[in-house]
Amino acid sequence: MTPRRAATGEFSFATPAGWFAIDLPATPADAGRLADQVAVTHPELAGQGEALAGMLTTLAEATEAVGAVGAYGALFGASGVALPATLLVSIQPMGPYSLDEMGRELSGADHEIARMFDLPAGRTVRIERLIEPSATGEGRRPVSFTVIYLTEVPGRGQVVVLTFGTPALALADQLRAAFHLIACSLLINPAGQVQPPVGSGPPGRAEAH
Repeated sequence: MTPRRAATGEFSFATPAGWFAIDLPATPADAGRLADQVAVTHPELAGQGEALAGMLTTLAEATEAVGAVGAYGALFGASGVALPATLLVSIQPMGPYSLDEMGRELSGADHEIARMFDLPAGRTVRIERLIEPSATGEGRRPVSFTVIYLTEVPGRGQVVVLTFGTPALALADQLRAAFHLIACSLLINPAGQVQPPVGSGPPGRAEAH
C-alpha cells in the first residue's frame, strides 16, 4: 500500500501497488493528452493508451458531477482486455442531512444497498451499485460496478466521499476487496476544517509520513 496525502491537515489514505495518481482532466478533450503523460510517468502502462484515454474521459465527466478534488486509477486484465478501475475523492457538505439520510439518497429506490458501519476514520456509509449509463451517439457504454464510501468528519458537517468504479464486472469480487482496503486506510486529521486541496491536481502527490 502506498500512502497518499491530500494536503497538510486534511486527510490521507493508502492505495495498493499498481494504482496511480491522475491529474483531474478539465474536459474529455484532455483525455488523450493526459493518457500520454500517464504512460510516460508509468512505463508499465505503455501500450495501454486507448484504455487510459477511455478511463480519463469517464473521469472528466464524473469530476464535474461530484466536484472531485483528486483521482486515482489502475488497469486490470480481464479476458485479454485492459479495463480500468478508478477512484474519485470529494468533500461534500452534509447540510441538514444525517449520514444515514445521505446514504439513502444516494441509494435511490433500493435503500437496502446502503450499509452503515465504523471505519478507523469514523462512521461510514457504503453504497454498492451496478450503473448502466444512457446510450450516447457512440453507442451504449458498459455497465459500471460502483462503490461509494461516505465518511463523516465529526463535528464539521462534512463527509469525505470515495467513489470507486470499474467496468470489469468479472473482477468485481477482487476489486470490491481492494476498494474496501483503500477505504479502511482513510485517516482524517481531527484538527481544523477539512478543505479541498488547492488546484485541480490529485491529492496524493506527496507521500504521507
